[in-house]
Amino acid sequence: MSNSYYSLYRPIKKKVTKYQQGFTLVELMISLVLGLLISAAVIQVYIANVKAVTLQDAGSSIIDANVFGVPVLEEHVRLANLGLADAINDTNNGAGIVLTQTGNLKDIKLTGDEDIPLTLLTRTGDVTPVGVDNEWTGMTTTDNPSGQLAIQFRAPQNMYDCEGQLALGPREVNINKVKKIIDGQIVIERYYLNAQDTTKPNQLSLYCDAGRYITEDMDNYSEQGQAGKTSTILTAKNVIKNFGDKGEILIQNVDYFDILLGTKKGNNIRYYTVDQYTKLTDRPDITSIKTGGIVRSDNIVQTSELTDTFSVLGKIVKLKSDTTAADKKYLRFVFQNEIALRNARQKYS
Repeated sequence: MSNSYYSLYRPIKKKVTKYQQGFTLVELMISLVLGLLISAAVIQVYIANVKAVTLQDAGSSIIDANVFGVPVLEEHVRLANLGLADAINDTNNGAGIVLTQTGNLKDIKLTGDEDIPLTLLTRTGDVTPVGVDNEWTGMTTTDNPSGQLAIQFRAPQNMYDCEGQLALGPREVNINKVKKIIDGQIVIERYYLNAQDTTKPNQLSLYCDAGRYITEDMDNYSEQGQAGKTSTILTAKNVIKNFGDKGEILIQNVDYFDILLGTKKGNNIRYYTVDQYTKLTDRPDITSIKTGGIVRSDNIVQTSELTDTFSVLGKIVKLKSDTTAADKKYLRFVFQNEIALRNARQKYS
């Protein structure tokens, strides 16, 4: 009985032949090659996906700049000269494109009775000298200095300037003890490049610095503002408040920015830099503005098909010769816009 039980349940020993002891060298080599091929294919797919994702992210950041930032610039530039001068040039007081203090801002001062330096007004890259600190310095990451655009307009209603500060439209005040409606506050804005971090001078953004002033005589200047809205409270006429500081970022990651002044004489339309315009003997009125620049992506893209040379406003602009290899890996896009000044009153002869 016990012998039969043992014979029934005892383990069965299998005879292992030499053919069942493992893989041959040839089989191992084939497996290794196949594994390497599959790994290489997977890595290639991964690299392609990384390139696609980084390129999409870079494109998205540039699209954001063109969808949100550039239209805001255009919208405000179209307001230039609203409610102000008869024509826009460098000698007409109140002109919407601000080129000079003596011509366009006559008798207007900064807080503290300071004159307004040219480096806070409209400049192009061919103009010298440049300013200091938050004034126009021509900052750029290219071999061409950037420009600056300064505009002014009367607020047609309560509105927000490019820094997000409230400016007041027409309102009632006392003038010689009589209630009268006066026009809106005059908003002055300038658009220029600056670095968000001074330790990273090659990471620039388009900033907007805005201020406001009034020119009317009134019994009590404080009554023309809104209590609790400090940006609207002006205590004297012909004094610009909050102008000349750094401002707020309008478009991030801009490598270059400049403008051209558009004029029309008869059927001829011509564009000038500030230097070219001010050297003209007979300076025509300004009827349009061209803005242009180079926007770069937020992130580096993994591709070698990138250029460092661009055409902006009719001239070739190239990244600085000392630009690092890493900085050249950003995706860049040129934007250019021609903006007709609807509030420019062209003189016809």
